[in-house]
Amino acid sequence: MPEDRSHSTTNSARRAWLLPIAILAGGVLAWGLAVTVVLLAADEPLLPDDATAPVEVAAGRPTLAALTSTPTETPTATATPSPSPTATRTPTPEPPPAPLESETPPVPDSVPVSGEGTAPGEPVLSNEATAVPGESGACSPPDGWEPYTVQQDDTLFAFVLGAGGTVTVDDLVAANCLNSRYLQVGQLLYLPPGAAENAPPSVPEAAAGSDGARGPRTPNCPCTIVIPPGWRLEQIAGAIDASSTLFTGADFLAAVGPGVQTSYDFTQERPPGTSLEGFMYPGTYTVQNDTTAEAFRDMLLEAFAANVSPTVRADAAAKGVTFYQALILASVVQRESRVLETQKLIASIYFNRLRDGNRLASTVPVSYALGRPGNWWPRVTGSNMEVDSPYNTYTRPGLPPTPINSPDINAIIATVYAPETDLYYHSGGCGRGAAFARTYEEHLANIRCE
Repeated sequence: MPEDRSHSTTNSARRAWLLPIAILAGGVLAWGLAVTVVLLAADEPLLPDDATAPVEVAAGRPTLAALTSTPTETPTATATPSPSPTATRTPTPEPPPAPLESETPPVPDSVPVSGEGTAPGEPVLSNEATAVPGESGACSPPDGWEPYTVQQDDTLFAFVLGAGGTVTVDDLVAANCLNSRYLQVGQLLYLPPGAAENAPPSVPEAAAGSDGARGPRTPNCPCTIVIPPGWRLEQIAGAIDASSTLFTGADFLAAVGPGVQTSYDFTQERPPGTSLEGFMYPGTYTVQNDTTAEAFRDMLLEAFAANVSPTVRADAAAKGVTFYQALILASVVQRESRVLETQKLIASIYFNRLRDGNRLASTVPVSYALGRPGNWWPRVTGSNMEVDSPYNTYTRPGLPPTPINSPDINAIIATVYAPETDLYYHSGGCGRGAAFARTYEEHLANIRCE
């Protein structure tokens, strides 16, 4: 029995010794499992439950908390995203699809004409060609209509009146293939018989004094008198009669008449017995109640001296003429054209004709010779072309004896400084205005409207 108690004691002591060893072994085993779990967790990144993209996890050795965590649960990392502003996308309209390579942008078939489809103030382009009467495929005037060369101040309406109202302006436009109702000097038209000869003047023409009376009137001034370029003395007198000046138109004509002497040296070049035609400079003048005819005349002469310098007057000698002769030619050029560049060419051609001993062949001096009260610039036609006058430059060579109107500085400059040319000039132009040619054959073609 004593041996059994001793054996029992020995077994109890053995169990007491084995218990710490078992506990220690269990702890080592638990530590090993924990390390394994942590190492596996470090190899694979953790994602939040609602994550849709990988979230970076810092790499490195396990932390103390991971090493001491309970090995029965796998730690789950919960990512708490920081609040950030949310960008609201504004829809951008998509551009229209690009055209295919074979496509081209549409091109208008034509340009608007006659103002159709254009804004006010925009230029109107015309795709119509100017037709010439009588050409193949173009409109042609009625039988019996006569050719006529447009002169200064002509209008279609005046021709309608001259024809006795048997035609309209539209009839004239259609018969002559016109693209405009505005006429050009030298333009060729076809008109009913008598339309040109009987047409009233387009610019009101006044006689030299309504009744030829002279002497002071009861003035009511200041009065404004306008003298356009190209007016003759009688037209200036008519403007005076139409105003309320102290003097009459007849008084003015006496103050500028043949043989009158002035203190201005440039008026001394004119031949004895001639008037001051050509020296009454165009412009706008203000007349007072006490202004006399002589004072008004001197106002115009003073304006001439201020605009036409002594240098310009002296340079006329380079053309082989006196200044007075250049003034005569400038007065013709003034009514032949109002465009400076055209005036230069016309003056050049007239100088060529004078040098060669040919006739000027201008209708303007003929019209001056035919002028009468109420119509100081009548139209020149075949019936009055042969008028016997020193101003008829179709029948007489050289210059007319005097200027025929008051030219402005542009016409004077164009004449004195006319370029050297070998051109021919035809004023008819077959509806195209003034026509210039370099050869005589081209000149004849222009005359024939070819």
